[in-house]
Amino acid sequence: MVNFGAIIFSLLSVLSLPIQPILSLSFTLPLFFYYFPKNLPLFLIPLYPILDFFIRRGFPSLASYWDEGFIILLLLIILLRVKKKEIKFTSLIIPVLIFLLFLLFSAYFSSIDYRVAIDGIRSYLEMFLFFLILINYIEDKKTVNVLLDIASVVLLIISLYGIFQFIFKVSIPRTWIDKDLETSISTRAFSIFGSPNAFAGYLILLLPTFFMLFIEEKKISKKIYYFLVVLISLFALFFTLSRAAQLSIIASFILFALLYKDKRYFLVVLLILLAFISIPQIRTRFMSLISPIYIEKLKTFGRIYRWNLALSIFSLHPLSGVGPGGFGGAVASRLGMFEGLYVDNYYLKTLVETGIFGFLSFLYLIFSILKKGISNFIKLFDEKSKSLSLGIFLGILAFFLNNFTENLWEIPVLSVTLWMLVSFLYILGEKND
Repeated sequence: MVNFGAIIFSLLSVLSLPIQPILSLSFTLPLFFYYFPKNLPLFLIPLYPILDFFIRRGFPSLASYWDEGFIILLLLIILLRVKKKEIKFTSLIIPVLIFLLFLLFSAYFSSIDYRVAIDGIRSYLEMFLFFLILINYIEDKKTVNVLLDIASVVLLIISLYGIFQFIFKVSIPRTWIDKDLETSISTRAFSIFGSPNAFAGYLILLLPTFFMLFIEEKKISKKIYYFLVVLISLFALFFTLSRAAQLSIIASFILFALLYKDKRYFLVVLLILLAFISIPQIRTRFMSLISPIYIEKLKTFGRIYRWNLALSIFSLHPLSGVGPGGFGGAVASRLGMFEGLYVDNYYLKTLVETGIFGFLSFLYLIFSILKKGISNFIKLFDEKSKSLSLGIFLGILAFFLNNFTENLWEIPVLSVTLWMLVSFLYILGEKND
């Protein structure tokens, strides 16, 4: 097996393709990991945000290829290490395949260039492969806890860096604040992400999970650690000044207080709300929403204008849409479609790109994920798995709510984190499937 890998590496080394380094590593690194502890490759998945940051900064020529290479690497490791006769897909494969079917339907019946369509489909579902990797590679719930502990360290580091940026007033692009209404704000935390809103999207995905781990943990030292993770990441979320993310996490915490057995946590939710209100910059951001100047900006080239434009375009292509990657997102912006406009609503983006059938199938996929979280919370007997499922569900719910005003699903780091958490839901509820 080692000789075969060496031969492949030698053959690839003479190729002059841009993707050569990724393919080379994809075929040889599995052999490296093969002789190390079995779960070592899995540890790279919660480390993905940091890996992505350093690879894109240190090796910009690999930026467009490295995530695909990472997926190939993990898939090959599964082939080498997992001794199973069949691949596990879970019930989630049905809504995923239905959505994929309508993505292909849209690509075929719209006038979109096939290369754009491929890139668009990739932005929707490529990271679902991480879900397949995790549910086929993880054999017990203990591994889920280990991966979450690694994710907690990453979250802590990223959050501390964001807080540092806010305290020391790191310079930011002028477009991140409203120069007419937010003159008292000089910076926003963005950490290692491309924007404060992306950073906030990452935080709200993970915050409820570690909040639940803090509540359920019995060991004092670890309970203190989880408390620090939650507190620091909560302050980092404050300092992003991302209104939609903050409202989304508040909605999730309110739902938590309604669902959780100990109703005293209503007080915790109240304290979080008071903490939000106590920060002057957050008050400024929310007060600007009711300003006539801000509302006029929304109508001229802001979200209201873009959402109305999206609905107008949808009315012209209601069945097949304009095609995957054709409007309002990263793919369309990169190609200059509709002047590179971001619609800042992932659901409207999906509606315009895929038409009514694609949009409904996307909602079915989201519903299936949320249903699994609720099912775990209701049916699981193990209290720790039950509470952990609730935390994961609340983080995913907050993320889905945030996508009403952002295009977060298509950001690779956030999509990987999302599918990692979804896989944990299915692993925790495996006995009930």
